[in-house]
Amino acid sequence: MFTQKPIILAPMAGLSDRPFRRLCRSFGADLCVSEMISAKGLVYGDRKSRILLAPDKSDRPYWVQLFGSDPEIIREAAQIALEAGADLIDINMGCPVRKVVKTGAGAALLRDPERAEAIMQALNRAPAIPYTIKTRSGWDAKQTTLNLFIEMAANHNAMALTCHPRTAIMMFSGRADWQQLTDAAQDARLPIISSGDLTDPQTAIEALARPGMAGIMLGRGSLGRPWFFREIKELLQKGTGWSPDPELKRETILKHGDLLKEEYGEKTGLLLYRKHLAWYSKGLSGAAAFRKKLFTLTSFAKLESAIHELFFDPV
Repeated sequence: MFTQKPIILAPMAGLSDRPFRRLCRSFGADLCVSEMISAKGLVYGDRKSRILLAPDKSDRPYWVQLFGSDPEIIREAAQIALEAGADLIDINMGCPVRKVVKTGAGAALLRDPERAEAIMQALNRAPAIPYTIKTRSGWDAKQTTLNLFIEMAANHNAMALTCHPRTAIMMFSGRADWQQLTDAAQDARLPIISSGDLTDPQTAIEALARPGMAGIMLGRGSLGRPWFFREIKELLQKGTGWSPDPELKRETILKHGDLLKEEYGEKTGLLLYRKHLAWYSKGLSGAAAFRKKLFTLTSFAKLESAIHELFFDPV
């Protein structure tokens, strides 16, 4: 799975759902990770968790991300995911969101390396489960655990480790410490995938070229920009810049709306579509007026009309 340097869509709760993954795949994403799914929810039959687990037809191979703090619950949830069609399990050990951390999961594991290692041991126990780790550089500047987590993951046969080189308390502030990640990756005994601050094609290509990097993972940079994957590949493979013309952008945005409506129905799909449209409109002429109008529109038909005006009748 990691023999070439893949360009991957990151797991993003409420964002990297089936419709968005399908769009990103259509623009060249090599792999996409599911939304973050509760291990406990899967084990105890939570309906929402089971719905999140269902793969899209574009999800091949299918990479599922789980979060939790109990090693045996995570192992059982991973087995459920594999039975549902997952090819690879990612364990979140870096999410800094409070509601995740307070359960002892996500970034809380950066302060509890023994529990983190117990999770890896459980997954590596026969029969071993194919898994990866997604983490951050540490809890704070005084508790940088990146090298330790890389070593533990290698010792327990993780297939790769993805790192967003910010500490948990930084959330998304400041700058990702790419040098720290590069230094750690060069001595790693497993593939290291980089994430964080990859918001333009040139930066993404530079990240791919850093010593020790086995791939990159795009998160916030892909929001409102599923064609970002093609932008990177065009520059990487041909040395020339590429960007979608207004018609392709409009078609993609309308397709996203259709996929959301099909997936969630009119009411929920509309709410989610508005959120994505705020990102899609970023940087366009007339975007401020469009976003102001956005939340007053109460049907897909009205949103589609406003999208057409945004692209072809600029303010």
